[in-house]
Amino acid sequence: MKHRSECIPCCLQRVLHAANLITDDEWLHRKILSDSMQDLCEVDDLASPAEVVHQVFHQAGRALGVSTPYEADQKKWVEKARGSEESIRAAIQESGDPFLAALKLSVAANLIDCEFRDRLQPGFSLQALLADLDHIELAIDHSEDLKQAVSDASKILFIHETAGELLFDRLLIETFEKDPGAVVSVLRSVRSLGGAIEEDALSVGLDTVATLSDPGVDCRGLRLDSSSDKFREEYNSADLVIAKGQAAFETIEDATGGAPKERRALFFLLRAKCAVIAGELGVSPGDCVVERG
Repeated sequence: MKHRSECIPCCLQRVLHAANLITDDEWLHRKILSDSMQDLCEVDDLASPAEVVHQVFHQAGRALGVSTPYEADQKKWVEKARGSEESIRAAIQESGDPFLAALKLSVAANLIDCEFRDRLQPGFSLQALLADLDHIELAIDHSEDLKQAVSDASKILFIHETAGELLFDRLLIETFEKDPGAVVSVLRSVRSLGGAIEEDALSVGLDTVATLSDPGVDCRGLRLDSSSDKFREEYNSADLVIAKGQAAFETIEDATGGAPKERRALFFLLRAKCAVIAGELGVSPGDCVVERG
């Protein structure tokens, strides 16, 4: 999908939020915002929201001297999730439907590394997430279709989004009951914004349930046309693609990857984090979604 006019001020707001995490230098804030506005004047009208954010944050990151302003927050959430693994596992196993419970938690956890999570869900925490498991609703619910697709698939490609939610993704993959060689976990090539990289995956043991891979290009979401040949082969050979987060929805919503669409199931797992995506999906900001592509 291409970005909307509302994405421009949202992008600037995100840049300012990131700058405030690194420095209180108001002059630098103004300089970064001015440069970002210039960058936004030059973006392709057909670019997706994810591509616009990625381009602008690259420039802002250089000015701030960081690859991602959220690294400290990411590490905090990864450690919290690891420390809560036993209780998360118990909640899933005691639910009566481990697949659905793990799926709901994985989708709900898509808010963890969102810089505006407190606006979308005040008081968000891992403890509140687990306590609310029985009340997590899927505004779009294709969970039964996904469960059947998982059962039918011999090769699954799982595109992850942020570091803080990786443990939840791993526990969901465990419910697939597939050999690690049958699941390819797609991470970021380099650390950018909240995107999870191999180091994050290893810290939560994702490599024990899946084969780790990356698209071979620095990007938000997934652009198949610029990904490596190796990755495109992995995508095309998958029976099922599970894409996590808004950026994936924005960039591969209409992708076929060069293979007949009827041969591959595609599902999006996300929380709608802005009015643009909520409107596209017909849900409200903050809603949990399991959508079929």
